[in-house]
Amino acid sequence: MTGHHRTPVTVVGLGSMGSALAEAFVDAGHAVTVWNRTPSKAASLVAKGAVHARATDEAVAASGLVITCLTTYDDTLAALGPAAAALDGRALVTLNSGSPAGAREMAAWADGQGARYLDGAIKNVPSAVGPRARSSTTAGIARSSTNSPRLSG
Repeated sequence: MTGHHRTPVTVVGLGSMGSALAEAFVDAGHAVTVWNRTPSKAASLVAKGAVHARATDEAVAASGLVITCLTTYDDTLAALGPAAAALDGRALVTLNSGSPAGAREMAAWADGQGARYLDGAIKNVPSAVGPRARSSTTAGIARSSTNSPRLSG
């Protein structure tokens, strides 16, 4: 949609699902920054218009909304650790597997960095990500999700 402001988004983790999410954001007109520990995974997204950050601190600093799509909370913490200072004031959405205790630890860590935290789970396959039928679950502390960037499209 031309004339509509789209929230800039950073996607950290470009496996099958992270790539599908990043592509859907690009297709919807968002400015998208991506990072993956294997840089070559960003190539197809860059060709579509995403910006490839060379480091997680650069990726996090690029957007007010940071979405991680990694396997576990430990993987998420390892990826975001070098970017901890850049999380201050940003919304952080983690989409990974783990236990409720892991989610609480992640929330406490994010809060300690000054980030607004939302934990989520995607209940779909990568090919179904986008404007068509989709299902996701998110959970967060109410104070964390207010005034967070809105996504549309």
